[in-house]
Amino acid sequence: MINVATDTLKMNGKWTADNFKKYDNENPELYEFFVKFTKISAQHREHYSAKAIFHRIRWETMITGDGDYKVDDGWISHYARKFMEEFPEFNGYFQTRDRVKSYHNKAEVQQ
Repeated sequence: MINVATDTLKMNGKWTADNFKKYDNENPELYEFFVKFTKISAQHREHYSAKAIFHRIRWETMITGDGDYKVDDGWISHYARKFMEEFPEFNGYFQTRDRVKSYHNKAEVQQ
């Protein structure tokens, strides 16, 4: 079992659930873009790359001047999982990996 208070930080560095929640709360427009561009891509693909969605966000905000997101790639899997949890009809749209030790595996997390 994983003890979230101690193991997650060592295991994932800054990519912890708490840090993601903080980052996501501080940058809500990023997830809005992610949802928008993912739903557009889903009109054309059965599966797609969350990383490609982030490249689109970076491009779009650079060209329109609506921001210039320097999003660390470490957050990409967090956003992909969040999206598929919030929109179950897109479950499996992004490929995710199961890790032996990860807070994403809720069965292992001890709260």
